[in-house]
Amino acid sequence: MINNRGSVTLIVVDTSVPAASYPPDFEALTTKLNQSFLVGENPWLPFRLAPTSVQLAIHSLPVNYMPHQHEDLFNYISDSILNSKDIVISAASFLNPNRQSHMEKRAYSVAVNVEPDSVQTMLPSIYLYGNTRTVEKAYSSFPITQCQKCWKYGHVKPLWNAEAPTWPLCSLQHTKVEHRCPNPSFPSGGNLKAILNCCLASPTR
Repeated sequence: MINNRGSVTLIVVDTSVPAASYPPDFEALTTKLNQSFLVGENPWLPFRLAPTSVQLAIHSLPVNYMPHQHEDLFNYISDSILNSKDIVISAASFLNPNRQSHMEKRAYSVAVNVEPDSVQTMLPSIYLYGNTRTVEKAYSSFPITQCQKCWKYGHVKPLWNAEAPTWPLCSLQHTKVEHRCPNPSFPSGGNLKAILNCCLASPTR
């Protein structure tokens, strides 16, 4: 697959083959691409494995233990996690990069990257800086991120915590499978399956 920037992504069909089996062929694949296309002075670079690390959020870290510089966070938190759980992290960042907002609170949260086989060791908590801190999977979201369960913006589905789902066709609290038109005689079968604007009794919201 090639995106609009010209980057080539190798899509693997057989997911039972481990990723470690492919790197020996990356150089040959790249050479073949550069020989087959007129790339000029902008050749394709060798393939590399996609990152497999999992991002976890650690909450309620005390502000008085926060490093003075953002770039010091990795060394600061990695040593503490290694001492506490014997786990090596590959990256660390503040969940909220605004340092001023940290100083207005008593605690802050960080996101750390760990290998998949270390996730269960990290969850659900870790002992850091004299107390137990909650650990959970981190999910990236933006103001334009739309939840696929309540359909509001600003968060992702795993962080949705309402009591019942919302189906966007009618805005009522049920799933797509449970969506039924209240008019049982509608000829298009809207009372049996989800149909957009199936009748006046079931308007789109």
